[in-house]
Amino acid sequence: ILDIRTDITLPSPPSMATLKRDLGKISGYATIIGILIGAGIFRVTGEAGAVAGSAVPFAYLLFTPIVLCTALTYSVFISTPLGMRPGGAYVHISRTFNNYYLGFIAVWMKLMAFVGAITFMASSFGDYMTFFIPDTDVKMWASGVLIFFFAINIIGIRYYAQIQTGMLIILIGSILVLIIPGLFVVDLSNYDPLLPKGISGVLAAMPMLFFSYAGFESLAQAAGETKNPTKTLPMIFVKGVIAGAVIFFLMSFVAFGVLPAETLAQSKSAMADAAAQFLPSWGATIVAIGALSAFLTSINGAILVPSRTLFVFSEDRLFPKSLARIHPKWHTPYISLIVSGIICVLLIWTQTASYLRNAGLIGIFGIYTLQGIALIALPHVNKRLYQAAKVRFPIWALYIIGGIPAITMIIFTLNIIRDIYMFAIIGLFLGTVLYSWGRYRGRKEGFDYEARMEADYHLLEQ
Repeated sequence: ILDIRTDITLPSPPSMATLKRDLGKISGYATIIGILIGAGIFRVTGEAGAVAGSAVPFAYLLFTPIVLCTALTYSVFISTPLGMRPGGAYVHISRTFNNYYLGFIAVWMKLMAFVGAITFMASSFGDYMTFFIPDTDVKMWASGVLIFFFAINIIGIRYYAQIQTGMLIILIGSILVLIIPGLFVVDLSNYDPLLPKGISGVLAAMPMLFFSYAGFESLAQAAGETKNPTKTLPMIFVKGVIAGAVIFFLMSFVAFGVLPAETLAQSKSAMADAAAQFLPSWGATIVAIGALSAFLTSINGAILVPSRTLFVFSEDRLFPKSLARIHPKWHTPYISLIVSGIICVLLIWTQTASYLRNAGLIGIFGIYTLQGIALIALPHVNKRLYQAAKVRFPIWALYIIGGIPAITMIIFTLNIIRDIYMFAIIGLFLGTVLYSWGRYRGRKEGFDYEARMEADYHLLEQ
């Protein structure tokens, strides 16, 4: 592909060579911030009030260093030549440890989580539409919005970026309408006591609130379609997460400052209901429109994950090679997008999205854990990759940056594993079966897995 040795036979050049790099800095920020400010802050924040009470804003603050360390972890890997490829954590983990299965099974669990998350966000969009049309059909709205955004993603990443940026502008405007006047009417007595349900309530709410932060790394899936990704994406990750953390705190601080936690816990449109307490009707409507934009930016950005995951699995012949097919005109992995779109729409009508969202958290926890462990192990098991990183920390710092999210995610996993252990077992088993079948089919077709792995290492020599 690049500087190829003559003593090995490489498989065909990866399909990512035909992907079009149309994502720039602005669309990068629109992707990461648009995904962060989505269903979590507008939907899960209110639900968390039943567990932590008015301490929810401070629970968001506790997450900031954890997620920031995760963003730094991704920044290191993205800054290596592997950041030129799509696939995100799958490529990072599998190439760090020179092990296809480890990367596959981790991202397989995340794939299931994101399919559930996309469907949940689409259903949440339908729920918020009841603010405008009380008797509307939630499933029809959810299905329609999914079909629309999958279609946009199919016809070109450039159109995805334009729509994502436009919707984010609307979202930021509505957030300002909520926050700026809201800070002046906050009733501080709502925060007395500061921890109404104790530190245990805050800790119990954190796994739920993590849904707000989950998915920010989706931008890594589109590295193969981003301009100069190894230089631009690391800073976008860090600045985007910090911006999201500030917005989370301010929005939740206003919401719990104007409405009791018990009221917000029962609301399906928490931020709009909070805005209605101090804004005229048009103001509450603007916030509700912002919530709709939040769900849409999250859906649009999250679609990158299942489609590009299926695509990169196919590139490595772990899934059928047809999933890596690129449209000759639109330069998008259209087969992967169609398949993931069909699955998401079916989930809406089978009413399994909420289960996948909750159970799928283990996939998110698992991928962040392994990504942190991979960063810690990087200079020891793959020194070439570590030295090729443009964002490189001392080895002692890697233990901190990678260890904080890894340990935290393990704790979260242990807290929820009793409720979803069957999902984890079934998911791991199914993933292992699919992986084994994919490797069997690939070898039968003559695909050289060792040479494919070595081809990526040649990127490090450039």
